[in-house]
Amino acid sequence: MSHPIMFAAARHLATAEERRKEAREDAFRTWGPRSVTAASKYARRVLGDTAVTLEWEVLGLLSFEEHLQAFASLDTVGGQHLELYYSDEGGTERILLRVSCVSCPSQHVHEVTSLEQLGQLLSQTPAWGSIDPRDGGNL
Repeated sequence: MSHPIMFAAARHLATAEERRKEAREDAFRTWGPRSVTAASKYARRVLGDTAVTLEWEVLGLLSFEEHLQAFASLDTVGGQHLELYYSDEGGTERILLRVSCVSCPSQHVHEVTSLEQLGQLLSQTPAWGSIDPRDGGNL
C-alpha cells in the first residue's frame, strides 16, 4: 500500500497546478486592457496631456504575463503609415514611432522620448507638410 505522504503530495501538486492555470487564464483575460491602460499612462507622461487623444489598441499576444504591448495609428500620408508602439517588457517602458511604406516592405523605427523629439521625427516625414505650424499646418 502507498504511503499517505504520496497521496498528499499528489493532491498538493494537482491543487498548485490548478491555481497556476487559473492565474494564467486571468492574466490572459486582463492582458489587453492592462496593455492599453499602461500605454495611455506612459504616453501621457512622455508626450503630455494631448496623448490622451491617442486610441491605443492591443498588439498581438506575446508572453502576456510580463510583456505589455499596444499601438496607436497616427496617419497615412504620402505613402507612409505612421504608428506609435508601446512596449513594457520587464519593467522597461518604451514608445516607438514606426514609419512604414504602404506599398513596399521599407520601415523605420525610432524611440520617442519627448513630444519635441516626436516633432523632430515627424518633420522628416511627408506628414510634416500638413502639420508644420510655421507653414499654416492644421493643428
